[in-house]
Amino acid sequence: MNLTMRCIFCKQNSSTSITIEHIVPESLGNKDHILPAGIVCDSCNRYFGLKIEKPLLDSDYFRQARFRNTIQNKEGRIPTIQGILLPGFVPIEMCKDKEGLSILPSRENDLDVYIKSLRSSSQGRLIFPVAIEPNHHLMSRFLSKVALEVFAFQMLEVEGAIDEIIDKRELDELRKYARFGGSPAYWPLSIRPIYSEGEVFIEEIENYEVLHEFDILYTKSNELYIVLAVFGIEYVLNMGEREIEGYKDWLTQHGFKSPLYVDHRSEYKQNM
Repeated sequence: MNLTMRCIFCKQNSSTSITIEHIVPESLGNKDHILPAGIVCDSCNRYFGLKIEKPLLDSDYFRQARFRNTIQNKEGRIPTIQGILLPGFVPIEMCKDKEGLSILPSRENDLDVYIKSLRSSSQGRLIFPVAIEPNHHLMSRFLSKVALEVFAFQMLEVEGAIDEIIDKRELDELRKYARFGGSPAYWPLSIRPIYSEGEVFIEEIENYEVLHEFDILYTKSNELYIVLAVFGIEYVLNMGEREIEGYKDWLTQHGFKSPLYVDHRSEYKQNM
């Protein structure tokens, strides 16, 4: 039996790798969608954690979304959000924990100014800037990483499928972009809301909230798209080339319904 494993990104021997890979970070609520050790080598795993996922999760957009949805990080902490207290222009942070909400100065040496500002004015304003979209470059690289990992996740039980993914040249530009960046630096993606953040879905047995969900869309034109929804926002990226027009055409043909809620697999098989 051949026990040699290769990483789906760098293609190097990953037989001795020991870290599992969360397809979507734990800090976005993922506890279940995990690749076993060796599918992504330790080196690539560390790189994605430090260079892609951390700056993305630390961005204002995802910090604010995680704060609103009370999503803890690995250490069990909910991220704070930054703002300004007027008058005084004091940088502040809003914190959330089991005790509720609290607002404190961001810097310890601003505490006196913060207290003075609260005491000296009968009126004040708290300003919290709202980030509307994530950084597109970071998001597209993150989505490229997720794309290959979802592909592998869906093929784990198929004998020889992981090697086929690794050897598939059509995916080499995507894996290079995810792992090393590349030129041009940006891989276009589609971003749109498909349901409200925090929306509760009602079923007969229980009600539930969806933090994230994903799938791979196979189109009639033999294109592959990764489809990822996080907090009700759908992100889509073409796995084969740097264009998104084919997905826009697919949406038009399907009444702008998300592939996450359309049986596109049976449709694909009917046209093979």
